[in-house]
Order: sequence, then structure tokens, then C-alpha cells
Amino acid sequence: MEVLDVGISEKELKLLMNFVKDDLKEARECEDTEKKNSKIDRVLEHIQQYLED
Repeated sequence: MEVLDVGISEKELKLLMNFVKDDLKEARECEDTEKKNSKIDRVLEHIQQYLED
């Protein structure tokens, strides 16, 4: 089995980290526990999708 090492640019990584940071900040500011957990779940889902690609 051949493994391909396909990386992302530093610019793409920074963009991804900014999305994650903004989403987590938004979740932290949410006072409703159910909404907060939903926002955090969304961030985790996006990270998982990214890792699977």
C-alpha cells in the first residue's frame, strides 16, 4: 500500500485554525448549555471531517 503525503500550506492551516478559534470563542460566550454543547459538537464534527479528507 502506497501512502501519499499531501500537506496543506501554512496559509490554509492558519485559515482553518482561525475558523476553529472563532467557533470556540462563540461557543464559550454562549450561556445556554445546550447551545454551547451544540456549537462545540459542530466544531468537533468539522475537525473530524477535515481529518477524514
